Order: sequence, then structure tokens, then C-alpha cells
Amino acid sequence: MAAVKPEGFAARLTAAGIPPDKPLHGVLLTVHEAAETALATVTDKARGLTPQGEAELIARVSREAADAAESRVDRMVRGFSLRTALLAAFGGLVLLGAGYAVGRWDGVRVGAQGIEGSVFMAQIASLNDARALAQRCRETQRQAQGGTACDLPPVWVNRR
Repeated sequence: MAAVKPEGFAARLTAAGIPPDKPLHGVLLTVHEAAETALATVTDKARGLTPQGEAELIARVSREAADAAESRVDRMVRGFSLRTALLAAFGGLVLLGAGYAVGRWDGVRVGAQGIEGSVFMAQIASLNDARALAQRCRETQRQAQGGTACDLPPVWVNRR
């Protein structure tokens, strides 16, 4: 059986539809390298192994392959988590900036109207007797359209 170099195996994985950016690509490549190393060890250096020695060699190669695959997947997950966190932070900053800009624009647009309305109400309150208005409202109170209404006397808006 001819050994397949890792570059050739990686090309075969890509041709089979498992590109390098997929987690399975790294796992399979790591397992392939571990199997090639074990094959080379058994064929070149480990002649005459006892059954216990072969079992120990297989267990050691399996552990190494599992550890290598797990560490590679962990690195990929950490990279994905970091990218996701950075993307979420960037999205939050964009939303914060957009909210601030819309708030400033809307505040400028509506701000003058709010001040004008409050100034008008303050002028009415200063020109009229609030107790007299409240007494007149209590005297003419009636139920209308699901609420309480009253008749007010003439209200001074502007005295000359």
C-alpha cells in the first residue's frame, strides 16, 4: 500500500467536497497523518511487537489523533466565537450610533415645538386665575364620550 502525502490527501478531501474551512477537513487530515505515522512506525521500526505492544501502540496513536483533532476543533471554535463576538459588538455600535443620530435629528426637529407649547401654556397660566378656572369646571362638570368634561369661562390668551 502506497502512502499518500498529506498534501495529496488534502487535495482529495477538497475534491470530495470537504474544503479546508470545514472542521471535518482538519479532523480527517489529522487522523490521516496519525495513521500514516503509525503505519511508518509499524513497518519500519516496530517489527516483532507483542500483541500487548500493538494494543498499546494503537491506543497511543488513537489518543494522539483524538487530542490533535480536539485541539484543532477547539482553535476553530475559539476563532468562530471571537469573530461572532466582534461582529455583535460592531453591530451594537452601529445601532447605538444610528439611534443617537436619529435622536439628535428628531430632537432638533421637534424641540422648538415643545418649547413653544410650554411657553404658551405658561403664558395662559400667568394671565388667568387657576382657582377660578377650577371652580367653574367643577360647577359645570358632566360625563361626555367616556370621560368628564366641563365648560370653562373665557380664558385670557393675551392681554393688551
